[in-house]
Amino acid sequence: MVLQRVGTFIRYTGQGIILSLALMTNVFAMDNALLKATIEMDRQYIPALIYTQMGDQDAAQEAMMSFSTEWTYFATTFAVNSDDPEWQYFVDIASGMVSSAFVDVLEGNLDSGYQNLKAVSTTMHGLRERNGINYYVDALNAYKPFMDALITTADNKGGKLFTKAQIKILQKNWAQVWPRWEAIRHHVSQAKFDQELFGFNDGQFVELKKAVAQEQLALNKLRRALRVGSHNEMARAAIGLEAGFMRTYRAFGDMPHE
Repeated sequence: MVLQRVGTFIRYTGQGIILSLALMTNVFAMDNALLKATIEMDRQYIPALIYTQMGDQDAAQEAMMSFSTEWTYFATTFAVNSDDPEWQYFVDIASGMVSSAFVDVLEGNLDSGYQNLKAVSTTMHGLRERNGINYYVDALNAYKPFMDALITTADNKGGKLFTKAQIKILQKNWAQVWPRWEAIRHHVSQAKFDQELFGFNDGQFVELKKAVAQEQLALNKLRRALRVGSHNEMARAAIGLEAGFMRTYRAFGDMPHE
């Protein structure tokens, strides 16, 4: 009798483990499918964002058409996340922004289109963060506002010297960009980057590494300028951050490298 009970317990336990493993496999497959769809969506989103920001009407319109098609697939396929009751709500908000951006670009209102496209990225970044979804491009999205603040401050330097308030802004945002880019760089240099997931061939992966290294060199230059450089050197170094970042960001879009 005791052996029968033990056998029954082991059988039920084994069934429970098998069921748990099956559920874990399904969750992993769903998360992986979501990440792959996000990567494909961003391949079209990034060109639309960049060309719109550049003010290139023809390129922006063509890119926006491709992105809208990809977004429709993404939004309809992944409209619901059973773990997050607010998922569909935020996807619907982002869909409204995509529609507005599409109309803006077609009408030649690229500034408004760019703002709507930026809001799409912010919304989806927050949604992924809320759901614990780790996505490499989100590290770039999180880095950019602090980098932009450094560049804007440098652009607004009136005379030969920064004001005390501007120096504080530089110091505050420097404290954010350095560790963030170190994490981005380590992810690539320590072979943590999932090249297969992102669909990068060896040439594309080499380009990504070069782009990340370019931004790291720019940050090193800014660090030296903040320590011992003149205010003009600090300004030039801050403005110099944009090139390496944009090269890195472009690597994830379906567009030629510069």
